[in-house]
Amino acid sequence: MSDKQKAIVALTFVSQTCTTSLRVLDDRNRERSHPETSDLSVISKDLHSLLSLIYNLSTKLSLALSPASPTYSASLPLLQDLAKHASGVVYCVSLLNEVQHGTTFIKGTTNVVKGVLESLRDLVQTFVDLAARDLPSTSGVAGEDYLIRTAALHDLITRAQGSNGIPKDNRSAVRQHWSIDKATLEDGLSEVARMIEETERDDVNHLTAEDDDFDDGWDELGLGNNTTLNKDELARAKSVYPILRLTTLLHKRIFLDVLSSTCPVPAPDVAYDFLLEQSHSLLAASDELVATLYSPQDPDSVCKEVTALMMVVTALRTRLQAFFPVNEGLDVEMKKLSVQDNPLSKPSRQVDKKWFDTCFDQISRLSANFISPSDR
Repeated sequence: MSDKQKAIVALTFVSQTCTTSLRVLDDRNRERSHPETSDLSVISKDLHSLLSLIYNLSTKLSLALSPASPTYSASLPLLQDLAKHASGVVYCVSLLNEVQHGTTFIKGTTNVVKGVLESLRDLVQTFVDLAARDLPSTSGVAGEDYLIRTAALHDLITRAQGSNGIPKDNRSAVRQHWSIDKATLEDGLSEVARMIEETERDDVNHLTAEDDDFDDGWDELGLGNNTTLNKDELARAKSVYPILRLTTLLHKRIFLDVLSSTCPVPAPDVAYDFLLEQSHSLLAASDELVATLYSPQDPDSVCKEVTALMMVVTALRTRLQAFFPVNEGLDVEMKKLSVQDNPLSKPSRQVDKKWFDTCFDQISRLSANFISPSDR
């Protein structure tokens, strides 16, 4: 068997290893292993090391199998190591379990590893196709294809090892998702503010042009500017806006305090997972409420979505209790004493339960003002 034939066999084996590894990742929830270690720092260190090895090996493989002058014999040990490391990253993921490491962390890490394996499989399959077709070295398409695949794999691994890649723990994983939800919530709040401002501006413009009888004919074609709110709709939007502003502020404060790396309150990983579920629910409920504020409004629908939002806020308040110390007064005093004893220690960000209670009460008070017209 020639070196080229051996390389094709080795490339095919790496591709099949990636496919099998991806299947294992999909089945990990159904097949529980007995891990040799549950130390997350050890698992994360090994995983990052394996990703770095895959990065370096893929670079060497691309140089060895360059279509201009492929050296098949040099690729054989590289492919052997790539197959081994592809299985290795899956083994690292198999050591993780939801109770000790958190569901959000495991899902995020699994998705990153799956992306790397899929990209690696695409790269080796490109070399399989090149070898099988025996394309000449002058083929520009062939040269571009393998370079693009290599760059894509490098980019995935670089991002996986960056600040927004594989998180260091479940809290960090939840914080990443929370940040995305926070930005979307703020967009929704800005949307309502813009809706109110545009209506008020249009009202002013209408007063200055009320004596103008010119008809441009666009309304007859259904293309007129009829999206502004009427008087009742504007009042309703203004009543909803403070609720959305406080829920958005509440969400941001949880991000800054509860999910901070300096939060002094220890909480189980499952508590972070439950908290993230409420973040997603809050975002969905907020989006639904914002959607009901566009003209023409249905007052019953607005009240219904306000009630739905309040149900989520109530559930969020319940989940948040896990992050408040049982004896907050004593806990705060002990931490103050600890900081005084050790002036070099980094001060932790306190979770102000009183602030959160006040915010929840304010949201509840504002939402209580909404009464469905059908109930009057």
